[in-house]
Amino acid sequence: MTTVGNMPELPPDILMGIFATLEIPDLVRAGSVCSSWRSAYTSLRSLGQYKLQQTPCLLYTSESAGESVACLYSLAEKRSYKLTLPEPPIRTRCLIGSSHGWLVTVDDRSEMHLVNPITCEQIALPSVITIEQVKPIFDEHGAVHKYEYSWHTGTDAGPYSPSIFAIDKLRHKLHYKAFVFPDTSTGSYIVVLIHNPKCQLSFARVGDDNWTWLPPYERYSDCTYKDGLLYAVTTTGELHAFDFSAPVITMEMIIRMDSVYGIGCTY
Repeated sequence: MTTVGNMPELPPDILMGIFATLEIPDLVRAGSVCSSWRSAYTSLRSLGQYKLQQTPCLLYTSESAGESVACLYSLAEKRSYKLTLPEPPIRTRCLIGSSHGWLVTVDDRSEMHLVNPITCEQIALPSVITIEQVKPIFDEHGAVHKYEYSWHTGTDAGPYSPSIFAIDKLRHKLHYKAFVFPDTSTGSYIVVLIHNPKCQLSFARVGDDNWTWLPPYERYSDCTYKDGLLYAVTTTGELHAFDFSAPVITMEMIIRMDSVYGIGCTY
């Protein structure tokens, strides 16, 4: 019988080429075989060369599995995996986006985290109180116990005075959708958040202390990012390009489509 220890080692580039054809569960298993395979697996991930279109998996939680456990059902293998994720408990969070292996979650304090369910890595994003429309309200002990939420958009102060939300309720009003994009300039990630009022844009690079607001535009529904440009489409039929590579972020109108009926959403 031939054991793994007696098998000739393949060159790292060949190993990486083979690993790049594997589904995620098989890739993780391969990375656990020995140190050289682990090195090839780590290099493949860190260099961004693993781009195989994956068979979709279903991510869900269940009361019986526990508060901190996420279940991943693999359609390729027709089986479930239980993944214990970092605190706060995944069952208490809202999911507002996912891409490139990361989930964007909002916990019961309305704070956001990136979570990788495969590696169990977690990254805290800048505090919600650094978003333009949010201010903290402190109790007598100096702890945040409520949030003040402003309705202004940069051009419109809104018809209402600021609203007050409990720390676990703000997320249901403020957060709409989030996107994770690789940042080639830093080798890290950019997170773009569509948030209320009126679906505005803010963004943060991993490691930032604050969210950066992109006023005075609104009514965004989707985004994508390529070569330093953030492309964002509005429900009124406009496509905007924000140049993130310049010292001062600028916006260019790419296209504007007139709505046939003058109301509703344009796609």
